[in-house]
Amino acid sequence: MSQNLLELVQNYFGGATVRQASTALGESESSIGTALRSIVPLALGGLFARSQQPGGTAELFGLANQAHSNGILNNLGSLLGGTSSVHTTAPATDGGLLNRGAELLRAILGTHYTAAVEGVSQQAGVRESTTNSLLGMAVPVALGLLGKQAAENNLDANSFGSYLSSQRSSIMGALGGLPGSLGTMLSGLGLGSVAAGIGNTASAAANTFGNAGRSAVRDVESVASSPSRWPLLLLALAVLAGLFYFMRSCNKTPETAEPATTTTTDTTMTATTPTPAPAPTAPTGRYDEASGNYIYDTGANTDVKLPDGTVLNVGSNSFESRLFNFLNDNSQTVSDDKTQGWMSLDRVYFNTGKSTLTSESQAQLKNVAAILKAFPNATLKFGGYTDNKGKAAVNMSLSADRANAARNAVVGNGIDGGRITAEGYGDAHPIASNDTPEGRAQNRRVDVRVTKK
Repeated sequence: MSQNLLELVQNYFGGATVRQASTALGESESSIGTALRSIVPLALGGLFARSQQPGGTAELFGLANQAHSNGILNNLGSLLGGTSSVHTTAPATDGGLLNRGAELLRAILGTHYTAAVEGVSQQAGVRESTTNSLLGMAVPVALGLLGKQAAENNLDANSFGSYLSSQRSSIMGALGGLPGSLGTMLSGLGLGSVAAGIGNTASAAANTFGNAGRSAVRDVESVASSPSRWPLLLLALAVLAGLFYFMRSCNKTPETAEPATTTTTDTTMTATTPTPAPAPTAPTGRYDEASGNYIYDTGANTDVKLPDGTVLNVGSNSFESRLFNFLNDNSQTVSDDKTQGWMSLDRVYFNTGKSTLTSESQAQLKNVAAILKAFPNATLKFGGYTDNKGKAAVNMSLSADRANAARNAVVGNGIDGGRITAEGYGDAHPIASNDTPEGRAQNRRVDVRVTKK
């Protein structure tokens, strides 16, 4: 695989993304861009360091798939929701991604984390709270891009590790270009000692501290010139603890149930893919062989009058009717059991093997937007599913892309992106047999859960 990870992350944090972060965080675009030029290498350096530790590649592989299936790359607004009053309606679990990303790097850098925040803030001319937020964003975004690469290139854990190893030179080179104070901090941890610019920082220290300093310079430069020795100086237990914290935090408040067969303890670190909620019972309908879709029976059309006066003419058993009834009935509450309350979008379809919505799907998603406008406190989660044809990694990516395509269509109809999250679950929890075309058509779906009324 020839794609450069550093460039992928740098390209993500550019243009419109920088403008969005600038608006949300109340800083100038140029200052945000300057800060990110240091933050991106720091985040990638930490993740790369973990990949060099025993079991690190497999753990990152699982975390990357999870981040991609969560739709992080298409949902920056919800990441920013944890720091901006513009997105106060964002679900708490979305804003938490910021905190978990920052906590990961805090665990990696240890007592040097504060110095890193101060150094980036001073160099870029931004508040320390802004640097914290950007650090927190960079980690899940980097994982999401890694997951996307794995899905698009059908990588297994071994080939994923090979890809990470191929990124060593560019990541270490970027670390070497960090401002002097950051380079000094990283050399103390053993991470920056292989990067190109660390010798200049160490030489300055030697001039300051005399013979003892010059001796330290020789030691650092010796390690830098010995590629076979540098992994021994990486972050080891600190990084392990950081990723352990990050992965456990990702599973503390999931929208879906923990798998019954998976146990995570304080001494065992297990990378998992997202575990979907049990699917809702599918309504009755028929299989349309020509389109390959399952056509649901949504009942006789009826008028649904929304609180803001909008009238929708939809099936009495349609998704819109069921969503309205739930939101409009004060006696119905959002269950603490995240496996409950899921409903299937019954008129949303995609082109075969793609995440492109068919034209007839737009009507239902426009109706969903109308309902959300009438219930401004409501928030939703979209969950994408596929049938079991094809590779699991591809299905996971496709399901995430489809869930996000549906989400983006609703957002495009005037809904704040912080009110809707999306996640892909691949071919898990089928609602029908995958042995028949009819069953597979039912399993290719997007489910929705109300997460707040």
